[in-house]
Amino acid sequence: MVLNQCPEAFSCLTVFEIILLCQAAFQDLKKRELDASAWLPILLLGLSAFILQLASNMLLETFFKLVQTMSLLGLLLFIGLYGPGDALILLSICLTHVSTTRPLLQGGLLRFFHPDFSLTVLLNAEILSSTSVASNLFHNLRSGAWSSSPSEPFKKRFTSMLLFRAVRKGDESSPNGLDTGGAAGRIVFVKKTVPLAFFILIGYVVTLLFGSLLPLPV
Repeated sequence: MVLNQCPEAFSCLTVFEIILLCQAAFQDLKKRELDASAWLPILLLGLSAFILQLASNMLLETFFKLVQTMSLLGLLLFIGLYGPGDALILLSICLTHVSTTRPLLQGGLLRFFHPDFSLTVLLNAEILSSTSVASNLFHNLRSGAWSSSPSEPFKKRFTSMLLFRAVRKGDESSPNGLDTGGAAGRIVFVKKTVPLAFFILIGYVVTLLFGSLLPLPV
């Protein structure tokens, strides 16, 4: 069974997937970590969808696509692009959409040997998460953080402006803060963990409707 050719089953699985991704994204936003209650339901849904798809006549192609995606997801996990919880969510999306070859409305999917839905979701999630860098830079420029530490090396200041968020000392305390001064009221840079599950949720919806945010060759 190719789920795209069975609209009722595809719609039900998609709705459940979005609901479970919302739950995982909420947990990631609240706790900045994912436990089994976030990824296990999505993984069970993916396994169920994959079993349904094994009834198709394209077993070899389905198996090859699964091995391809699992290998790439495992490699990206190994180099530290995301955590185990995010990897399991992406694996679950792969299982659910292993036979999906195109978005619902327009666009295309990231393609290696075959169109890959879950890797397109990851690509879109990373693109969307990069907006946090722009947000940090805009906030830090407005707060005057650039001129607060003129003695710092240019490279360190520039990196802090992109990856950290400036707050007034005393307003927020964090062991990950980079202090620019010792007195109260001075600006410190505080590390803000990017909740990738939240961006996976948005990336999933975007991929489902429009495919890759980056233009892809036809």
